[in-house]
Amino acid sequence: MVQLIFVFSKLFIKYQLFYLFLFLLGRSFVIIIQRLFFSNKELPKKILSVRSNIIYPVIGLVSLGNFLIIINFFLPIKNISVFMFLGLLLLINLMNINSKLSIQNGLNLNNFLFYIIIPSILIISSSTTNFHYDAGYYHLNHQNWLRESNLIVGMVNIFWPFGMSSINEYISSFLWFDTSFILLHFLTLFFIHFFYIFISNNILSSENVNLKAASYFLLFFSFLDNFGASGGRNGFPYIQGVGKQDIAVGVLFCFVSLVTLNSIKKKESSAIDFLIISLFAFFIFQLKVSGVIIFFLYFIFCFFLLNNKIFTLKRIIFLQIPTILFGIVWSVKSYLTTGCIIFPLNLTCINNFDWYLADSTKAYEEISTVSSLAYMEYFIHKNRSIVDWFNDFFLSEIYPDLALFYRSVYLNFLISLIVIYILKLIFFNKESVKKSFNLIILAFISSSLLYLLFFGPIPRYAMGTLLTIIGIFGFYSKNEKFTLNKYLIYFLITICVGLIPRANSYIEFLSNQRVAVSDPRLEEQYVEVQTYENWIKPDKGDRCWINLKCTMHREDIYISDESFFKVAYRIK
Repeated sequence: MVQLIFVFSKLFIKYQLFYLFLFLLGRSFVIIIQRLFFSNKELPKKILSVRSNIIYPVIGLVSLGNFLIIINFFLPIKNISVFMFLGLLLLINLMNINSKLSIQNGLNLNNFLFYIIIPSILIISSSTTNFHYDAGYYHLNHQNWLRESNLIVGMVNIFWPFGMSSINEYISSFLWFDTSFILLHFLTLFFIHFFYIFISNNILSSENVNLKAASYFLLFFSFLDNFGASGGRNGFPYIQGVGKQDIAVGVLFCFVSLVTLNSIKKKESSAIDFLIISLFAFFIFQLKVSGVIIFFLYFIFCFFLLNNKIFTLKRIIFLQIPTILFGIVWSVKSYLTTGCIIFPLNLTCINNFDWYLADSTKAYEEISTVSSLAYMEYFIHKNRSIVDWFNDFFLSEIYPDLALFYRSVYLNFLISLIVIYILKLIFFNKESVKKSFNLIILAFISSSLLYLLFFGPIPRYAMGTLLTIIGIFGFYSKNEKFTLNKYLIYFLITICVGLIPRANSYIEFLSNQRVAVSDPRLEEQYVEVQTYENWIKPDKGDRCWINLKCTMHREDIYISDESFFKVAYRIK
């Protein structure tokens, strides 16, 4: 028991320090924004209709990722200067210390639930977590390159998935503090933690009836995730293997969608709210290119602000400056490493480099659509019908287990949708909504579903859209018909969070106290490849893990270091 307490305490402290770091970094960023753009020394009490303290850590993660991209142009991410720079950013918090803060303000049941109970439950999943297959395939290797070198021109030539270069890789590469790689797991837990804080805060404290109702429905959705076909799974966030960013995309997609729709419905938005929405929308795209559909709603939002004279065009452009600056850096980075503004979209590629392989980009684009089981692959490349796609996606004889899983997730989602609609009728009064708002919701959800169909309807890609559909019920609901006891709500939230780690996590945690994912340095055996650069490849399989000199390419790879930026070539 003593050993168990020690292990748990160690994990808990690590997570809290990680959370505190993001909180302080996000607060520093807002202080900078307030002084540069609004000449205001006072920090906002609320951002996006939520207490600022809840949003700061997410802002911290957004700023961390983008600062690391900028730094990596000049320095490897493991360079001590990176840590010194971030440390200086944290000191900016000293510019705005609220002397009126009372210890009592932090000592309440809500905060105890948010910052003690929820993370304590979630970190139990650490006992059974492990790397996703793609972590060994390319994620970890890519992160190691970012740690060991500044920007490499033509990095896509080392291994083509490096071209997809999510901002998640930059953040993760910063979190290699020990061989447990536990902080990479905490990165996934952070988004689930944030989502539950957002839901819980709205239910317990929010005066916004629409967000409160939406949060109730999302909480019910969380509970229903544990029941149904094939043991459950209806599209709610789950503990994903280390190395994937789908949870982050899904959570932020839903959050940004709901707060944006709320602003449109209420016909109001502050300057800081619009600036943060702009940053978050772009961050979703940085996490995963498939998140680009969030811009459909974002552009509607911009038009809405202009049409209702909430902001002028000049004001909108001014408030987008941080996003524009990050966007320019991101585009330059993508162009230098892949030859494309958006990789692997061949339309955005410019053949201006001697290392660029024109034919390969189209092949990578096709590989992406095939692996995502996208209808576009059937429609454009194979000239096959949607019936053919449906049969392969849901009834596949080649991958029967996957097809069964996809069927069960979407079936469970439809069942959950019906159950939640019935609960809405029972527990909430109906709210009338303007026709224009209905059209916005219909257009956004329709475009999201069509995008998923054409570019990748795999359930983990659809998570954000499925969560948003559930949350949208909140905009058609007003006050509850019955008031639930506050302590009953605490209990329901705790139960829902407690069901996130599966039973085997609790059993493993109580028995073995294993708190580290497997060490990738011990995963594979390697053999030499006959090249003049002494590259190696896995003896079996296709996972290089963290070995920088490992490649799956048949061609020779040559990295020139004759200039400030290394240049990677593939020689046929």
